Amino acid sequence: MAATESDWRTQADERGDTTVKPLWQRWVVENPVFRYHFLGQTRLAVARPLWQVLAVASPFAVIYFWLAYQVATNGLPAFVITLEVFALCLLAPLMTHSLFAMEFERATWDMLVLTRLTAGQIVMGKFLSRLVMLLVFGFLFTPLLWMAANREFNDMASPLMVLWGLKVQWVTVSWAILVSAVTLWLSYHVRRGMVAAAASFVGQVFVLLVLPIFWSFFLSLLQITDTPDPSYLRLETLGRFTWFLAWSWLPIVYNPIVAAVGLFVFQTSPNAPFLWGIWQGIVYLILAAAVLWALMASVAKATRKSLL
Repeated sequence: MAATESDWRTQADERGDTTVKPLWQRWVVENPVFRYHFLGQTRLAVARPLWQVLAVASPFAVIYFWLAYQVATNGLPAFVITLEVFALCLLAPLMTHSLFAMEFERATWDMLVLTRLTAGQIVMGKFLSRLVMLLVFGFLFTPLLWMAANREFNDMASPLMVLWGLKVQWVTVSWAILVSAVTLWLSYHVRRGMVAAAASFVGQVFVLLVLPIFWSFFLSLLQITDTPDPSYLRLETLGRFTWFLAWSWLPIVYNPIVAAVGLFVFQTSPNAPFLWGIWQGIVYLILAAAVLWALMASVAKATRKSLL
């Protein structure tokens, strides 16, 4: 840590500035990488003829308001949760798979290395630009979740309904952040955007679908062989284990679909597992931070730049 602080002060002295600026200022406010990937590319997408922008945006707006009408009429919270998980899992790799790969494919990486930007500014500038877009997209599902809960859970108090919606958003968005971080790591090490996206999609299919299938197959084998079925292996009986340490060690609970479905099943039951949903989101964010730290370390080592 001392070495890192000395690097900061060395860079500050070279600029004639003796103050060490906070990370958010160096990673966002004064970071040209963030401005390019967020503001520059956004302006480029919007700076098209108005009819093209409307032609692209209109179908999505119609679909969104149609979904809002269906949700307000019929409820369907499980459908909204499934749709959000699917949309974020699809969108997260598509937004980040080319952030590093295009630098290598266009031969602009060497030019970026020659700048005085640190490894943290390069990595976090790219990541945070997509994180803002991801949060905006996830925010669009928040009113749909609350309308669905208001229609479906008639016996749930309004504060509990808001808390339930925030927990669902916490789980799904945290998983999308982890997927974005892993895809960004793949984009740097694989150096091919389509390969990074494909690897990210395959990994998600394995985690979200294949592993639960194997888990169900394992439970079926227990029934066939007349082996006592531990109740903690099934989601519907996890409610008996309200203590945190009684369920947090099970690998299956860290599947985002299982975590989201658990929030739907348990709702606000007093027997719901303690910290269910909140803990999974914390684990996802810790893993995402570890992946980003490893990526910054790799970039710093390869370019001999300061870490942060």
